[in-house]
Amino acid sequence: MSSLTCLALLSGVAAALSAQGPPLKCATLLSADELKAATGAVFKDMGPEARHPGETECSWMATGGSGFKSVSVQFYEPGYVNESPSKTLAAFFTMLAEPGEGQKAEPLAGTGVKATLVHADPQFLAVVQRADGVARIVANNLTKAQISAVAKAVATP
Repeated sequence: MSSLTCLALLSGVAAALSAQGPPLKCATLLSADELKAATGAVFKDMGPEARHPGETECSWMATGGSGFKSVSVQFYEPGYVNESPSKTLAAFFTMLAEPGEGQKAEPLAGTGVKATLVHADPQFLAVVQRADGVARIVANNLTKAQISAVAKAVATP
């Protein structure tokens, strides 16, 4: 391969990478290493998705000896929240953390500005209010300790 061809190829790769822009917010909240540390399982990153301006979602899946597991982190930035009926991060947190019929929410002390956990077997819902937005974490087939560790990782700037 000529050096001119190599230079053109490298320029194309650099342009593609810069066109991608910065990572979506949800992708900065939880890394694969943090997820593995919290759960003990290796998850496949299903890729981040921008659902609406200020709303992003990152999903992971794991299969293996202990069965299917999934984790989804949706993050809502202040601009998105301000346009919602809730208007404030605190009110948006409360709306997301509302347990369904027959479910009970419990606070997760020492996690973010505030956080709560709702158990809906085999799912857990954790909602974390951070200074820069609100995260909604839905997990399937994790233990309470595992989802609590995931919530703490998401809460840590």
